[in-house]
Amino acid sequence: MKENTLTLEEANNICLEYQHLVGSMFCGEYREFGTIEAVVVAPSGKLDKWAFAKYYQRYQQAAQAISFYTGDTYDVVLIGRDKDKNVVCRDINAHLSFITANPDLFVELD
Repeated sequence: MKENTLTLEEANNICLEYQHLVGSMFCGEYREFGTIEAVVVAPSGKLDKWAFAKYYQRYQQAAQAISFYTGDTYDVVLIGRDKDKNVVCRDINAHLSFITANPDLFVELD
């Protein structure tokens, strides 16, 4: 997937818009991560996202986790946990694309 190149302001706006996803289930191959713990602004590069996830694991707070980042492009990610309780990040665009393509998988049954 192509990396996003958002400004910090754009990323913050998107992050605020999708806070309603917190507590909902991850979709697709990420379903094993359970529920979405947070929707946060993260660095845009893969290596920087990996470092961000490690810092988030340590500090449990996005603001501290991103404090190392000196770049100027950002992304919005969903935070979850793997079976060993390690922090994982998934791009919000991938999640939204799956929901759009498979809306019937998110209908709640009585």
